[in-house]
Amino acid sequence: MNRTVARAALAAAALVLLAGTAGCGGSDITSGRLERALGPTFRNLFALQQTELHGTDNAPSPDTWANCAKAGRASGGSGPGDDWVCLVHWPAPSGITQPIAYEVSVRPTGCYTAQGPATLVGQQRIQGADGHQHTNPLYEFDGCFDTA
Repeated sequence: MNRTVARAALAAAALVLLAGTAGCGGSDITSGRLERALGPTFRNLFALQQTELHGTDNAPSPDTWANCAKAGRASGGSGPGDDWVCLVHWPAPSGITQPIAYEVSVRPTGCYTAQGPATLVGQQRIQGADGHQHTNPLYEFDGCFDTA
């Protein structure tokens, strides 16, 4: 009789789990949500990098923005995965807007890791204005966004 009760409890738990996820439509991981998180995060980390490199905050203007896309047709342009690419557009000191392509991995929780090209953002370790080595905040960074 214990096995019958255990099976019934397991079946009931599976039905509750299935019912709880049945109403879930598309993914809450969208390009718009990722873009709204990644652009400001990049802007803040750029300011930190400039302070470490030069001793001053030479942050880009507030019009720094990102444009993100998910690779693969099956994805529908949304959902978690390590196949996101985000172009971060920021005004370079010359005044020209420069795009930087970041490879982005997004987890189902809405947290992400973005890695930029060393040729544009610098190596993982950079020498600061103070003469010490620092971790380059633009080389790779993490962030999260609201998926609700």
